Amino acid sequence: MDKSLGHEFIEIINNLRKLTHKHHHKNKIHSGEFMILGAIRGVIEDKREHHIEEPGIKVGELSELIHSTKPATSKMLKQVEEKGYIERVADKKDKRVVYIRLSDSGEIIMKDAMKRMGDFANRTIQRLGEEDTKELIRLMKKFYQALSEELNEKHTDNECHMNDESNINTKEHNDRKEI
Repeated sequence: MDKSLGHEFIEIINNLRKLTHKHHHKNKIHSGEFMILGAIRGVIEDKREHHIEEPGIKVGELSELIHSTKPATSKMLKQVEEKGYIERVADKKDKRVVYIRLSDSGEIIMKDAMKRMGDFANRTIQRLGEEDTKELIRLMKKFYQALSEELNEKHTDNECHMNDESNINTKEHNDRKEI
């Protein structure tokens, strides 16, 4: 592969990251907060649609959903709770079970964020034009697929390598036991 093409690829990814970080302070909520509030909101909407009578989502379920550890999820929840965006609700039958749901303030901040995001998308699409936007979406889907495959291959390679090391260590251990 042409080194300049790889360099240009990394450079544009880095520039996009810098650009979003640079304008991050203009948002009322941080991207992590938006992500966790959006996940909570989405699960609650799904439960309502499927007539599941639960007042929110459990921390463990949320952790799985956002692919995060329980301690990291709890830390983020504490931050958004301090801002008044979520509330904790004890289960009526089992008080040990606690659900998380958006507060009225959380609902308002999410509606505002979704509106601003939609407006931003529309303005960007206007600048790019419909055809270029469709092409960008097609390429981003292809990029996502390639990245996903690459990361899964790396993960699988690491697991195989770890299994090889485990097998070697087990063989060495068995050899030592024979002596």
